[in-house]
Amino acid sequence: MKAESLIAAAIMSLIVIAVLVCSGAAYRYKAAVDQKNEAVSQLALQGTVIQAQQAQQALFNEQAKATSSENQAAQVNSDNMVVRYRETLRLEKTCDYAVPTDIANGLLQYTNRLRSSAVPESTSKPDGSGTGSASTVKLTYCQAVLWINPLLAAIEQANNQLYAIRQLQYQGK
Repeated sequence: MKAESLIAAAIMSLIVIAVLVCSGAAYRYKAAVDQKNEAVSQLALQGTVIQAQQAQQALFNEQAKATSSENQAAQVNSDNMVVRYRETLRLEKTCDYAVPTDIANGLLQYTNRLRSSAVPESTSKPDGSGTGSASTVKLTYCQAVLWINPLLAAIEQANNQLYAIRQLQYQGK
Protein backbone atom coordinates (compact mmCIF):
# COMPACT_ATOMS: atom_id res chain seq x y z
CA MET A 1 0.00 0.00 0.00
CA LYS A 2 2.90 2.20 0.72
CA ALA A 3 4.14 1.82 -2.85
CA GLU A 4 0.73 2.69 -4.23
CA SER A 5 0.51 5.81 -2.09
CA LEU A 6 4.01 6.78 -3.15
CA ILE A 7 3.06 6.34 -6.80
CA ALA A 8 -0.16 8.33 -6.22
CA ALA A 9 1.80 11.09 -4.50
CA ALA A 10 4.32 11.14 -7.36
CA ILE A 11 1.51 11.29 -9.93
CA MET A 12 -0.17 14.07 -7.96
CA SER A 13 3.15 15.92 -7.77
CA LEU A 14 3.62 15.53 -11.52
CA ILE A 15 0.08 16.75 -12.15
CA VAL A 16 0.65 19.79 -9.89
CA ILE A 17 3.98 20.49 -11.61
CA ALA A 18 2.32 20.11 -15.04
CA VAL A 19 -0.49 22.48 -14.00
CA LEU A 20 2.04 25.02 -12.69
CA VAL A 21 4.14 24.77 -15.87
CA CYS A 22 1.04 25.11 -18.06
CA SER A 23 -0.31 28.07 -16.09
CA GLY A 24 3.12 29.75 -16.22
CA ALA A 25 3.28 29.17 -19.97
CA ALA A 26 -0.26 30.49 -20.38
CA TYR A 27 0.61 33.59 -18.34
CA ARG A 28 3.73 34.20 -20.45
CA TYR A 29 1.76 33.68 -23.66
CA LYS A 30 -0.96 36.12 -22.55
CA ALA A 31 1.68 38.71 -21.60
CA ALA A 32 3.36 38.32 -24.99
CA VAL A 33 0.02 38.67 -26.81
CA ASP A 34 -0.88 41.74 -24.75
CA GLN A 35 2.53 43.26 -25.50
CA LYS A 36 2.10 42.56 -29.20
CA ASN A 37 -1.39 44.12 -29.18
CA GLU A 38 0.01 47.19 -27.41
CA ALA A 39 2.76 47.49 -30.02
CA VAL A 40 0.25 47.14 -32.86
CA SER A 41 -2.01 49.83 -31.37
CA GLN A 42 1.01 52.13 -30.87
CA LEU A 43 2.01 51.63 -34.50
CA ALA A 44 -1.54 52.36 -35.63
CA LEU A 45 -1.58 55.55 -33.53
CA GLN A 46 1.79 56.61 -34.94
CA GLY A 47 0.52 55.96 -38.45
CA THR A 48 -2.51 58.15 -37.79
CA VAL A 49 -0.32 60.95 -36.42
CA ILE A 50 2.02 60.73 -39.42
CA GLN A 51 -0.91 60.87 -41.85
CA ALA A 52 -2.31 63.93 -40.07
CA GLN A 53 1.08 65.63 -40.19
CA GLN A 54 1.44 64.85 -43.90
CA ALA A 55 -2.00 66.29 -44.61
CA GLN A 56 -1.15 69.40 -42.60
CA GLN A 57 2.18 69.76 -44.40
CA ALA A 58 0.45 69.47 -47.77
CA LEU A 59 -2.06 72.13 -46.71
CA PHE A 60 0.75 74.44 -45.56
CA ASN A 61 2.65 73.91 -48.82
CA GLU A 62 -0.48 74.63 -50.86
CA GLN A 63 -1.16 77.81 -48.88
CA ALA A 64 2.47 78.93 -49.19
CA LYS A 65 2.41 78.37 -52.95
CA ALA A 66 -0.81 80.38 -53.33
CA THR A 67 0.55 83.19 -51.16
CA SER A 68 3.81 83.25 -53.09
CA SER A 69 1.90 83.49 -56.34
CA GLU A 70 -0.22 86.36 -55.01
CA ASN A 71 2.89 88.15 -53.75
CA GLN A 72 4.64 87.75 -57.11
CA ALA A 73 1.61 89.22 -58.86
CA ALA A 74 1.62 92.18 -56.44
CA GLN A 75 5.34 92.72 -57.07
CA VAL A 76 4.91 92.61 -60.86
CA ASN A 77 2.00 95.04 -60.64
CA SER A 78 4.06 97.38 -58.48
CA ASP A 79 7.03 97.21 -60.85
CA ASN A 80 4.77 98.03 -63.80
CA MET A 81 3.29 101.00 -61.96
CA VAL A 82 6.77 102.32 -61.11
CA VAL A 83 7.72 102.14 -64.79
CA ARG A 84 4.57 104.08 -65.74
CA TYR A 85 5.18 106.65 -63.00
CA ARG A 86 8.79 107.15 -64.14
CA GLU A 87 7.61 107.82 -67.67
CA THR A 88 5.06 110.32 -66.40
CA LEU A 89 7.46 111.99 -63.95
CA ARG A 90 10.23 112.21 -66.54
CA LEU A 91 8.30 115.06 -68.16
CA GLU A 92 7.59 116.89 -64.88
CA LYS A 93 9.50 120.13 -64.40
CA THR A 94 9.20 120.02 -60.61
CA CYS A 95 10.80 116.58 -60.17
CA ASP A 96 14.07 117.96 -58.88
CA TYR A 97 12.51 119.85 -55.96
CA ALA A 98 13.85 118.44 -52.72
CA VAL A 99 11.67 117.28 -49.88
CA PRO A 100 12.43 119.41 -46.80
CA THR A 101 15.46 118.03 -44.96
CA ASP A 102 13.70 117.37 -41.64
CA ILE A 103 11.01 115.32 -43.41
CA ALA A 104 13.58 113.40 -45.46
CA ASN A 105 15.67 112.72 -42.34
CA GLY A 106 12.55 111.57 -40.47
CA LEU A 107 11.71 109.14 -43.28
CA LEU A 108 15.30 107.88 -43.32
CA GLN A 109 15.31 107.35 -39.55
CA TYR A 110 11.97 105.57 -39.68
CA THR A 111 13.26 103.34 -42.50
CA ASN A 112 16.39 102.51 -40.52
CA ARG A 113 14.29 101.70 -37.42
CA LEU A 114 12.09 99.33 -39.45
CA ARG A 115 15.12 97.72 -41.05
CA SER A 116 16.95 97.24 -37.75
CA SER A 117 13.89 95.64 -36.16
CA ALA A 118 13.52 93.22 -39.08
CA VAL A 119 17.17 92.42 -39.76
CA PRO A 120 19.58 91.42 -36.98
CA GLU A 121 22.46 93.77 -36.40
CA SER A 122 25.76 93.16 -38.10
CA THR A 123 28.39 91.26 -36.13
CA SER A 124 31.00 93.79 -37.17
CA LYS A 125 32.01 96.46 -34.69
CA PRO A 126 30.31 99.85 -35.02
CA ASP A 127 32.27 102.89 -36.10
CA GLY A 128 33.01 104.40 -32.71
CA SER A 129 35.01 107.30 -34.13
CA GLY A 130 31.93 109.03 -35.49
CA THR A 131 33.73 109.64 -38.78
CA GLY A 132 31.30 107.59 -40.85
CA SER A 133 29.96 109.31 -43.94
CA ALA A 134 26.71 111.19 -43.54
CA SER A 135 24.07 110.97 -46.23
CA THR A 136 24.32 114.02 -48.46
CA VAL A 137 21.80 112.88 -51.06
CA LYS A 138 18.52 114.75 -50.97
CA LEU A 139 15.16 113.11 -51.44
CA THR A 140 13.15 114.67 -54.26
CA TYR A 141 9.39 114.68 -54.55
CA CYS A 142 9.55 112.43 -57.59
CA GLN A 143 11.69 109.89 -55.71
CA ALA A 144 9.11 109.91 -52.91
CA VAL A 145 6.33 109.28 -55.44
CA LEU A 146 8.31 106.35 -56.87
CA TRP A 147 8.58 104.84 -53.36
CA ILE A 148 4.83 104.73 -52.84
CA ASN A 149 3.96 101.71 -55.02
CA PRO A 150 6.80 99.46 -53.77
CA LEU A 151 5.82 100.30 -50.19
CA LEU A 152 2.17 99.54 -50.88
CA ALA A 153 3.21 96.29 -52.58
CA ALA A 154 5.25 95.33 -49.50
CA ILE A 155 2.20 96.01 -47.30
CA GLU A 156 0.01 93.92 -49.63
CA GLN A 157 2.51 91.06 -49.54
CA ALA A 158 2.67 91.16 -45.73
CA ASN A 159 -1.13 91.21 -45.60
CA ASN A 160 -1.26 88.19 -47.94
CA GLN A 161 1.08 86.30 -45.64
CA LEU A 162 -0.91 87.25 -42.53
CA TYR A 163 -4.15 86.22 -44.23
CA ALA A 164 -2.63 82.85 -45.16
CA ILE A 165 -1.53 82.32 -41.55
CA ARG A 166 -5.03 83.18 -40.29
CA GLN A 167 -6.58 80.76 -42.79
CA LEU A 168 -4.30 77.97 -41.59
CA GLN A 169 -5.10 78.77 -37.97
CA TYR A 170 -8.84 78.63 -38.62
CA GLN A 171 -8.52 75.36 -40.53
CA GLY A 172 -6.52 73.89 -37.67
CA LYS A 173 -9.30 74.53 -35.14
